[in-house]
Amino acid sequence: MKKLILLTGMSGAGKSTALGLLEDLGFYCIDNFPPALINKLLPVLSINIDNLALVIDIRSGELNKLEDVVNFLKKKYSKILQIIFLTAKKDVLIKRFALTRRNHPLSKENLSLEKAIDEERKQLAPILENSDVVIDTSNLNPHQLREKLKTILEGLTYNFSLRIVSFGFKYGIPLDVDFVFDVRFFPNPFYVRNLRNKTGKDKEVKDFMYNTEGVKDFMDLLEKIIEFSIKRYETEGRMELSIGIGCTGGQHRSVFFAEELGKQFSGKYIVNIEHRDVV
Repeated sequence: MKKLILLTGMSGAGKSTALGLLEDLGFYCIDNFPPALINKLLPVLSINIDNLALVIDIRSGELNKLEDVVNFLKKKYSKILQIIFLTAKKDVLIKRFALTRRNHPLSKENLSLEKAIDEERKQLAPILENSDVVIDTSNLNPHQLREKLKTILEGLTYNFSLRIVSFGFKYGIPLDVDFVFDVRFFPNPFYVRNLRNKTGKDKEVKDFMYNTEGVKDFMDLLEKIIEFSIKRYETEGRMELSIGIGCTGGQHRSVFFAEELGKQFSGKYIVNIEHRDVV
């Protein structure tokens, strides 16, 4: 295992948002992990998982065991462990619970929301003192929290995924893509006899397309649009972009552009190319 994150803190402080970011960054995440099982399960999980994030908080009802967990992790996994504690001001937490209409984990003990927050803060105090990173989310929206966490975890590699799908419009537009680009305004190699039974992967079709006026200019524009979109998606915390490139039958033009775009972005991002309608 290369990295172990223990995510904890106050209820309503943003642990769900933080967990979502960790999942996007490739962490195997377990929410509400039972402290009593740490000794048994962690050695097993560490065998096949590179980056692991565990959320342990007041919901377990075993705060005394949580202290033991922290001591155990710091002793055995000190080189790869990072304990992140999220907190917020009481009035902010009260507003968040009112907005979401969710019950505080300690409300089952017949405590008012305000007293439940006070009791939770008291019980988590020893964990707070042992945390590596403490983030006050009182003035942070979900996007700002994600950006702050990215900065904290700057030692990790963030791999953005670009998925490119070629398709034929006559078979329908893919429903699971973010953008659709139509390349039917270029001449169709299907009507060239010696190209009809080939695809956009073949050299003859590639030569035909690159000798077609406007193809290179359009390719440059596509690259700029996609690169711009990726940067904006990363800013918003998204780690994947799916684009569809369509021609009439999904055999020639769309395949060509998908393949060539994939080459341009390969090495910078994780690129997956799918040719939906190639037979």
